[in-house]
Formats: sequence, structure tokens, C-alpha cells
Amino acid sequence: MVGNDHSVKGGITSVITQLLSHDWDQNDIQMDFIPTYVETGAVKKIVFFANAYLKIRKYIITDHPDVVHIHMSYKGSFVRANLLFKLCRRYSIPVIVHLHGSEFSKWYNSSNKRQKEKVRLFLRQVSVLIVLGDKWNAEIEKIEPQTKTVVVSNSVDIPKASVHWNDKKIQFLFLGVLIPRKGVFDLLNAAAKVKRISNKPIKYVIAGTGVEEEKLKANTDALGLDDTVKFAGWTTGKKKRKLIQESQVMVLPSYNEGLPISILEGISYGMPVIATNVGDINAAVHDGDNGFLVRCGDIDQLAEKIIEVADKDIFSKMSIESKFLAKEKFSAKHYFESIKEIYEEVVNERR
Repeated sequence: MVGNDHSVKGGITSVITQLLSHDWDQNDIQMDFIPTYVETGAVKKIVFFANAYLKIRKYIITDHPDVVHIHMSYKGSFVRANLLFKLCRRYSIPVIVHLHGSEFSKWYNSSNKRQKEKVRLFLRQVSVLIVLGDKWNAEIEKIEPQTKTVVVSNSVDIPKASVHWNDKKIQFLFLGVLIPRKGVFDLLNAAAKVKRISNKPIKYVIAGTGVEEEKLKANTDALGLDDTVKFAGWTTGKKKRKLIQESQVMVLPSYNEGLPISILEGISYGMPVIATNVGDINAAVHDGDNGFLVRCGDIDQLAEKIIEVADKDIFSKMSIESKFLAKEKFSAKHYFESIKEIYEEVVNERR
């Protein structure tokens, strides 16, 4: 398996970590991981990938893997995946590509004719393309109908713990990288409106880092939200679990997504979720049942739903629905079974 180094922040790394932590030995599968991408300067990224490429080539020649599982998004990630695919093809190694890129279609549509042809050829030739949901399946079918896609939603371990109502403070939690497409400025503007029109004890925690962090903090000051919004930095492990359990509602007003791990983590603890209806989020957030789906960039609607879910009865109903949905659809057990079946199918076809 190849993909992001563990130091890279974001959902792809979370998926890779989850796959690496699974006990594959019980399925007679040996999985080895070689990172191919690290967040650093442009030159160092190229050097890092070049070294990884040589390691992978040596591994293929000496260990003869049955399959190579590549995690991919778009832009440079596609370039790296395509080079590795060609390497594997040279040695007749089947390739499974795991597509995470929330802006893959947007990037493809903005590409020139030659690049589009490369993408379509790549999609036709890989053994399997794993997509995160039905919407992404439809998007890929539009790009290249001959792609062999398999829908495997992201998953999460279901904890025994659940979030609880707090009369003194209703805390909304954003988890993610602070980049433009995540819509955090929209969240701040909605929070400012909520503060003007509601006296509910609503607070917000923004847990993440990224290129927009300083601008977001400055905007928080400008909107007079210093006492309402807290920036918690990047959180993982115990710190993240503690933060989730201290909160009540998750909010993610993104403009593009696949199926975010953060949302699955939220519903696994019974959190209602307010999110935009993009990517395959509607598989995990059923509008009016375990949260609300809002229009991208609609500050008024986002503020309205924040106030609506900050009600004990609505919160309690949605919390129960979120926990149930997480158990029924996004259990890690089903996820690993699906991945195992894909591996076996690809290997058997090769034989």
C-alpha cells in the first residue's frame, strides 16, 4: 500500500492509519506500506517521491506483491499514482486505486485535452477504483464509463461513549484542515448572525490547522467572536476523542468533499451533524433525521440550523439517530471485509 506519510494532516492519512492498524494476518494478508507523499517544499516533495519510487520498484522486484493499493486524490497525487501504476504494469502487478479527491471532477474538467486522455486511460486500466459513495461513482462513470469502480464508504470504530446535552454550553465542533473549500469563513459569519439573534449558550471549537488559520483568527476578532469561538489546533487520538465528547454538534460547511472521516467520527459518538450536501455526505447525514444538510455558502440557512439543533429535544432525537446510523452503515468490521474481498478478487483474476 502506498500513500501519504503519517505526518500529513487530513482524511486520507486517517484512512491509511486505519488500514495499517487492522490485523490483516487473520485474513492471511501481509500488508507493507511505503509513503510516497509528505507536506514540505516542492523540491523535497519530488525527492521524497523519487526515493519512494525506487523503494517500491525494489520491493516489486524482490518481493513480488500480489497487488498494490494506491491512495490518490488529484493534481500531483494523480501524477504520482500514474507513474506508480505504469511501474506496476511493467511488472504485471495489478493496481487498486483508492480515490479520496474531493475535487477530482473539478480538476479533471479544468484539465486540457491531453491530460483528460491520460486520466481516462488510467481509469480504464487500473484493476479496481475504490470510490467513497454513489455520487462519486456517478462522477467517475461520466468521466470514463469503462472504469471498474467499487463503492466502499469510509468507516469508523464505534465507541461505547456518546455525546450528552449540556444546558450551560452547546458546543459546535469543526474538525478538519483550514483550507478554502472547508467553508470555515461561512461558519464564522453564521456564528456572528446566531450571536445577534439568539441568546442560546452556543460556542464553537475549530480544531484544525492550515493556510487560512491566521486569517480565520483575524476574522474571528473582527466579528467580535472572541468569547464564542475557540481555535484548538490540530487534534488527534485521545485529545480528539475528548474534544468530541465535550461537544454536542458537528458542523462542516464544505464546498467539496468525499465522505469525511470527521463526520463518521462525529456520528459514531452520536453527534448530530450540520453539513453541506456535497460529495457523499448525505450517506452519513440524513436531513432532518440525524442532522441538517444546508446549501453551500448559505449563511442564513446555516445560522438557522445551528439555532434549531441547539434544542434539547431535537438534539436528543438526532443523537440517537446518528449513533444508530453509524452502527448500521459505517462499522469498521464491514469496511475491512469489503477491502479484503477486493484484494481477493483482484488476485484471483490475475491467476
